[in-house]
Amino acid sequence: MELLIIDDDPITRMALCALAEEWGFVPIEADNAQSALKVLEDPDPPHLLVIDWSMPGMSGPELCKIIRARDDGQFFYIMMLTGREGNEAIVEAMESGADDFVHKPFDYQVLKVRLKAGSRIVRLEQTLNQLASRDPLTQCWNRRMLDELRDNAIAEAKRKQTPLALMVLDIDHFKAINDNYGHPAGDAAIKHVVSVINHNLREYDLVGRFGGEEFVVVLPRTDTESAWGVAERIRAAIQFQPAIIDADTKIDMTISIGLAELNQEEGESGAELFDRADQALLDAKHQGRNRIVSAP
Repeated sequence: MELLIIDDDPITRMALCALAEEWGFVPIEADNAQSALKVLEDPDPPHLLVIDWSMPGMSGPELCKIIRARDDGQFFYIMMLTGREGNEAIVEAMESGADDFVHKPFDYQVLKVRLKAGSRIVRLEQTLNQLASRDPLTQCWNRRMLDELRDNAIAEAKRKQTPLALMVLDIDHFKAINDNYGHPAGDAAIKHVVSVINHNLREYDLVGRFGGEEFVVVLPRTDTESAWGVAERIRAAIQFQPAIIDADTKIDMTISIGLAELNQEEGESGAELFDRADQALLDAKHQGRNRIVSAP
């Protein structure tokens, strides 16, 4: 687990980094609060932090308050280090948002076990977030989380004036698969479709299970023409790569896809973009399925 060490004293940072590595952590250094905030802007920042109280420019408690004021849903476990004594210092640290408080000079073994306890809390929080945001069958995003990520991607596209496309995919005649092969085979077919979708996406594309056999794909920095190419690769792969259930059972499937590009000139919302792609999906089904329809 990564451990962000924020301290303006290079000797203290060096000692903490050496101990962190010895204890199985991956240390990341920041010599002031501003440098730490830049590290925390990364898409996957460290979630276990050790912050020194006294730093030039911005104190540890002030930094804690800024971190706790974030509204991006990120969880951070914060340990405050200080030479201050007394309950007032502990109360101030905790009220600023710290989770734990260690006096300097610290006992190495005490620091070790408290960091280990903090790492367990971080892992528990990450597990809970995983359960709350992922579809349990496919491990892709669930509907609630996908809506949030879609809206974030749209906000970024509007801010940077870059294209964004959205696809709604549906497995054709999925009820027949459940009826003919059973629900466990149907579950395997759904996981096969998600595997094919993921294989044809970029690292920063988003895929989520909207419900049942319906999926949503968000393609940042992608216009209609490029999105059509992605959709066709997925459609063809599903058609020509049957889901292998066991040695004796292979399920042939097709999918229908509705596609829409974000209309930035009209200030289109995420829900409105989805509705256009969903209507295009309905048109694809009415036209015979196993095809792609792009929204006007």
